[in-house]
Amino acid sequence: MPLAPAQRMSDEHRSSPPAAGAVSTASVAGTGTETGDPSGDNRPISINLQQASLAAVFDAFARFTGLNIVVSERVRGTVSLRLNNVRWRSAFDALLDAHGLAMARRGSVIWVAPVAELAERERQRFDAHARAAQLEPLASRGFVLRYARAADVQRLLAGSAGQRILSKRGSVLADPRTNLLFVTDLSGRLAQIADLIGKLDTPSRQVLIEARIVEGDRGFSRNLGARLALRAPDAGERATGIVAGRNGTLAELAARPISGFDAATAGLTLFAARASRLLDVELSALEAEGRGQIVSSPRVVTADRTKAVVEQGAELPYQAKVGNGVSGVQFRRATLKLEVEPQITPDGRVILDLDVAKDSVGEETASGPAIHTKHVQTRVEVENGGTVSIGGIFESDDRDDVTRVPLLGKIPVLGALFRHRAQRAQRSELVVYITPTVVIGP
Repeated sequence: MPLAPAQRMSDEHRSSPPAAGAVSTASVAGTGTETGDPSGDNRPISINLQQASLAAVFDAFARFTGLNIVVSERVRGTVSLRLNNVRWRSAFDALLDAHGLAMARRGSVIWVAPVAELAERERQRFDAHARAAQLEPLASRGFVLRYARAADVQRLLAGSAGQRILSKRGSVLADPRTNLLFVTDLSGRLAQIADLIGKLDTPSRQVLIEARIVEGDRGFSRNLGARLALRAPDAGERATGIVAGRNGTLAELAARPISGFDAATAGLTLFAARASRLLDVELSALEAEGRGQIVSSPRVVTADRTKAVVEQGAELPYQAKVGNGVSGVQFRRATLKLEVEPQITPDGRVILDLDVAKDSVGEETASGPAIHTKHVQTRVEVENGGTVSIGGIFESDDRDDVTRVPLLGKIPVLGALFRHRAQRAQRSELVVYITPTVVIGP
C-alpha cells in the first residue's frame, strides 16, 4: 500500500538517525487551501531542531514552502527548537527574531540577513535609486483645470516637506487667468500627478440655502411648532385625529433628534421635508393674523463644504481714540449675521455648521450707543429639503409715551388734565428658519 507524502517524509527521517547539525522534521501537514489561505502563510508545520545549523533550517523552510530563500553568508550558528503544528510563517518570524535576523520579500524570493546588513542594503538601494532619479530627464505637462482652482492644486502638489507630492526636482506653476497648471517632474511621478489631478478636478455638489428671518410675538415659534411638528406615537401604534371634520391619520412632520439629544433643548427645532413644504403657508397665515412678519428671505447657492454668509444691519458711529490723545469717529456693525457651511453626506442628508449672530442697539453712552449681542453656534444634520429653526432670540421694548396739549399740558397740577401717559412693554422673538436643498444637475 503506497504511503502518503507526509508519511513517506516522516518515515525517511525515522529510518536514519539525524547526524549532528541535521534537521529532523517529525511531520508536515496541511496546505494553504485547507486553512483558507491561498497564499500558504497559514500552513501548519511541526519541526524538531537539535543543534541544527541556521543554513540547514532555512533550507528546510525553502523546501516546505516552495519559495526561494537566499541566506547571507553572515548568517551563522546553530539552533535547537521544537514546534508542533504552528503556522510556518509564525515559526519563521520567531526564528528570525531569536537570532537578530530580518527578511525582505520580493515576489517568491526571500532574502535573509542580519538586521544591520539588511538595513544597509536598503539604504544603498535607496541611494542608488535617488542617484538614478537625479540623472533621469525631466518631463513637463500642462493641465487645464475645469472645476478646481489652479492655485489650490498648486499648493497641494508643492506642499510642505513632509507632504510634498512632487519630487525634489519637480516644480509646478499656476496661471490664475487661464486656470492652467504647468507641472515639471520625472516621467513616472508625472503620471501619478496626472491621475491625482484627474480625481481633484471634479465638479462640487451644490446646496441651495433658503433662510427665512421672522420676527413675531413671544411664543411665535412655539405656536408654529405645535402646528407643524406633530410627532407620531410609539412604534407599532397609530395616531388619529380630526382633519377637516373627518377622522384621519396624523403625519409625523418633525425630524428626529441627533446624537441622542432632543433638538429643542439646544434651542433648535428640526422639521422634516414634508413640514418644510407647509412652512411658507403657515408663516403667511401667521403674518396675516398680525402675529409676526417675515423680515428677510435671503437665498444663496453654495458649493459643498463652502461657507455662505448672509448679513443684514447697519453701522453705528461712536467716538474712539485713534492715537496721541486724538479722538475720532469709528463705526461698529449692528447686524444680523448668518453663516452656513453645508456638508452633503453619502446618503443625501445635509450637515449644517451654523453660526448666527444678532446685534441690537442698546442704551446711549458718552461715546456712542451700546451694542447688545446674541450668538448661537451649532452643528446639526437634516434631511434634504428639511428645515432647522433657530429660536430663543428675544427682544424687549419698554416705552413710556406722553402726549399733551401744547402749553396747557405744562401747567403744574392742572396740566395733568391735559396729558396722557401710556406705558407699554413689548416682547418679541426672532426666529431663523434655514432649509438646505441639494441642487440636482450639472
